[in-house]
Amino acid sequence: MEKRKKRLLIVEDAPYMSEMIKEMLDPEEYEIAGVAVNGIEAVRMYKELEPKPDIVTMDLVMEEMDGIQATKEIKTYDPNAFIVIISALGTPEHKKAAAKSRADGYLWKPFTVKNLSGTLEKLLAKKEQGKR
Repeated sequence: MEKRKKRLLIVEDAPYMSEMIKEMLDPEEYEIAGVAVNGIEAVRMYKELEPKPDIVTMDLVMEEMDGIQATKEIKTYDPNAFIVIISALGTPEHKKAAAKSRADGYLWKPFTVKNLSGTLEKLLAKKEQGKR
């Protein structure tokens, strides 16, 4: 039986960064379900995508709606959504705001392929075990 690829929604306003995330992920393991450039687009895309993404990578600082607000809205719509914040802002305040928004993980920029895939694999393993 063929293993199902994990569906990923990338939310990132910098095109080079979303391209970098795509290139870092193994195409045998991950399918890019969509790329949103701001929080408003992220919420709309999450609601429209079928099947739902297994995981969302969420930038924090974006125009129109930031990553914290978008995370809150997606989590309100689907409490089982799995969202990892990816940001250059690693202050305790930002981590606290991410945790408050119910994000499932936090990854600092710049990151390595190992950081990214390790974080996603850990979160997806938790999700499959039904744990938070």
